[in-house]
Amino acid sequence: MRNEWVPAPRFLAVAPVSSLHLRSEFPEDMVLPRNASPFALVPEILRRMLLLLVPIFGIMASGCQQSSGPADLPNAAIIPEQVQVVVTSQPLLEMVQSIAPPQFKVNRIVPHGTSSLDWNPAAKDVRTLQQAPIILINGAGYEPWRDRVSLPASRLKDTASGYYDQFIRIPDAVKHQHGPDGLHSHPGTVWATWLDPNLTIAQLSQVTTLLVQLAPEEKAAIDTESAKLKAKLDALNLLVGELTSVPGMAEYTIVSDGPYYQYLTSRIGCKLTYLHWPISGGLSEKNLQELATSLGSLPTAPPRIFLHGNQNLDSVHDQLVAAGFRIVDIDLCEQSDEQKRSFIERMRGNLERLKAAVITK
Repeated sequence: MRNEWVPAPRFLAVAPVSSLHLRSEFPEDMVLPRNASPFALVPEILRRMLLLLVPIFGIMASGCQQSSGPADLPNAAIIPEQVQVVVTSQPLLEMVQSIAPPQFKVNRIVPHGTSSLDWNPAAKDVRTLQQAPIILINGAGYEPWRDRVSLPASRLKDTASGYYDQFIRIPDAVKHQHGPDGLHSHPGTVWATWLDPNLTIAQLSQVTTLLVQLAPEEKAAIDTESAKLKAKLDALNLLVGELTSVPGMAEYTIVSDGPYYQYLTSRIGCKLTYLHWPISGGLSEKNLQELATSLGSLPTAPPRIFLHGNQNLDSVHDQLVAAGFRIVDIDLCEQSDEQKRSFIERMRGNLERLKAAVITK
C-alpha cells in the first residue's frame, strides 16, 4: 500500500496570546501517516498547549503579587512588628517610653503599688519574662526575685552594668518589713541608683544602646530622643552643683529613715547617718529607741537635716523639730506619680526641697 500523507485531525486550540483570537486547526506542518494512530500527535499537541498557557499563568501570578499587601498600594503605611520590652522599675519604664519608637511596647512587670524588692512573680509573670525579647533590670540588688526565676541570660540586661564600681554597699542590713510578706532584709547594695543624675545618665546610655540593637533602623530616632532626655538630666546636675557649692555643706548633719538616699547625699558630698526604719507603716518602740540613741550621738550644732520617704512621721515630727532638724521629703520614685509627674520632675523636686532646707537661715 502506498504511503500517503494526509492533514492532521482538526482541533480547536488557543492561538498565541499576542494574536488574541481563535484558530480552528493546527498549522499545516502537523501531519501524520494515513495508517498512523490519531493519538500519535497527542504529545506534540500537549506541548504546544503548555507553551501557550505559560504566558497566561505568568500574567495571573504577576497580578497576584501586585495586590498581595498594602505596601504596594499608593500612600500605604507599613506597620512595623511590635517589640516587647519588659522593665522592672518606674524610672526604666519612663526612660524606655521616652526614647523608644512607636513599635516598642513597654511593660513594667512589677505591679503598681509593689516594690520590686518584695515582689514574688506569679506563674503568668514568669511566662511573660521568659517569652520577652528583652528584659531590662535596674540592678544594684533591686530585683532579688531574679535568683528564684529561670530567665534567659541572653535577653536579661542589667542596665547598671556600666557603673558597678559606684555601687554603695549596706554593711549592716537588719530585718524589717515594708510589704505583706513579713520580716526580711536587703543586704548588699543600695538600690535607688537613679537618685544620682549621673548614674541615671549612665543607665540611659545602656538603655539607648540596647534599644538600637533591637531596632538598628531606628537608631537616628532613638539617639535623638535619648539626647533630649539626657539634656533634662544634665539640668538636674546643675542643681546638684548648686548644693555642693553651699559653704560648709560637707559639715551638715544629715539623718534619714533608711539607707536608700545615699546616692543622693554622696553626690552632694555629705555623709549620711541612716536609721533602720520600715519604708512605710507605723514606727515601733524599737524604731523610736533607735532615733533617741542616734540623736544623742550626733553633733548638736545645726544645721541638721532629716530625710524621709513614705514613712509617717507624725509620732516623731515634734521631737525632730525640737532637736533642730529640718525635715525634707524625698520621693524615691518607685511608683508612678498620682499627679502624673515624670520621674525627672520628681527628682528635681527632691533637689529643690533639699536646697531650700540647706539655704534656710
